[in-house]
Amino acid sequence: MPADAPTAPATAPATAATAPDHPRPGRRRRAVIAGAAALAVLLALPAADAFARHRGEGRLADRIAARHPDLRSKPQVEIGGYPFLLGAARGAHPEVRVRAGGHAPDGRPVNADVELEDVSRNEDGYTASAVDARFTVPFEALAGEAGGKATLSDAGSGRLRIERRVLGVPVAVTAELRLQGDTVTLHATSATLAGTSVDPAMPMVRQALAEKQWKLPALPWGLHASEVSVGPDGVTAHARGEDVALG
Repeated sequence: MPADAPTAPATAPATAATAPDHPRPGRRRRAVIAGAAALAVLLALPAADAFARHRGEGRLADRIAARHPDLRSKPQVEIGGYPFLLGAARGAHPEVRVRAGGHAPDGRPVNADVELEDVSRNEDGYTASAVDARFTVPFEALAGEAGGKATLSDAGSGRLRIERRVLGVPVAVTAELRLQGDTVTLHATSATLAGTSVDPAMPMVRQALAEKQWKLPALPWGLHASEVSVGPDGVTAHARGEDVALG
């Protein structure tokens, strides 16, 4: 009987290769759309915040103009802090700056530059934790009060230069400004007569200076001037207050 033929070992069945786990086309498309939407929102936020800030500054400028009819033009308002929308939602802003040109009660032009800190809205209007204000009167508006027809300018170091003619002779006086209550007084520190240095206490110099006193008008929000200074734009009264009701 023939020997049995050797039996071939059984071959294990081939296993199918595991397919890679690729996201489905629909899921990938939704992820791309969601990412694009999120990016669009992030890009749009600064623009939306800037637009809201611009509108908020305009509304505040209109409010100030309505409450102060003596202004020569619409004030410039800058609201600080980012994002603006968050501050607007809270009804509070860390800093606000207002620049405006108006008139004093006597008709004299005044330029105001006011910095407000921690401005918040309440039922009665707005309040600020601190106010730092500068009220500047141009030289031209004060020239007639410096003794006759005079020319005023910045002498540097916070001093005022007054030039005019007395009996046909040119006189130039440099004076310090001192604040006593709400009154500004002038005190000569140097003088020239026809270009020659003279004693600032001599009668002709005193006549040129005319010992003029300037009365400061009442300042807004109950502020009181703490000092006066001279700069390129004119004579400035400085005032600061805390917990100020702005109305």
